[in-house]
Amino acid sequence: MKSDFIALISDFGNYDPFVSLMKGVIYSNNKKVKIIDITHHIPPQDIKTCAFYLMVSMTYMPPKTLFVAVVDPDVGTGRGILYARTENYQFIAPDNGIISWIEEKEKIKEVRFINNSELFLDKISMTFHGRDIMSPAAAKIALGYSEEKIGPIINEYRKFEYPHPNRIGTRVTGEVIAIDRFGNVITNLNMDYVSVNSIFNIGSIVINGIKTNYASVPPNMPLCVIGSYDLLEFSVRNGNFAKTYAVKVGNPVEAIINL
Repeated sequence: MKSDFIALISDFGNYDPFVSLMKGVIYSNNKKVKIIDITHHIPPQDIKTCAFYLMVSMTYMPPKTLFVAVVDPDVGTGRGILYARTENYQFIAPDNGIISWIEEKEKIKEVRFINNSELFLDKISMTFHGRDIMSPAAAKIALGYSEEKIGPIINEYRKFEYPHPNRIGTRVTGEVIAIDRFGNVITNLNMDYVSVNSIFNIGSIVINGIKTNYASVPPNMPLCVIGSYDLLEFSVRNGNFAKTYAVKVGNPVEAIINL
């Protein structure tokens, strides 16, 4: 699928030259493509956080965007590298579950194992497949490289289930699925499962109702909002909810719906 855009997401940060090297390889093989940096500050080796930000970012990108996701704790082992395609987007990622949640937005139509060495650099490091395999492959695929030549179609690849909330009567249980740099605690609850008057429990904290914005409470007070991902967030105005209340990804969340 020819594309004018490649979107990068990784855990590389900006201290080392890893991201710049990937971009250099991409531009060396495709001078016309435009690169979008989603984020390079995924916590190191945190595959699920990468899956989350890939899921919530994809539909805001131009149609046909090719995403390259590099959070790869098993680099250099026998894990494969995948090319996946939905109706409107395409993805290159290690076979470690990163693409697990994109089907919450669009159904995957095809997954291929990338094994055509024509797509790679001549010399491949055992520790930097993002530069030596994924980047040159992305550059050439974005130019319109035949999908049939990328590699064989596969039906089995690594996945982990999206944690949909569970509702029994007026009680909904969910969990924390991400924490942003402001310390906002992002859950898997949305307005399909809760109401503005729900009572929310996380750890020992109880919060009544959903506010419309962060400024709805005094400074340093906790609150719940529906954030920009359309998911319920626990926040502290001008503060850090996750640090203040020692919350981590995976912690349970409960909502009691007032009918």
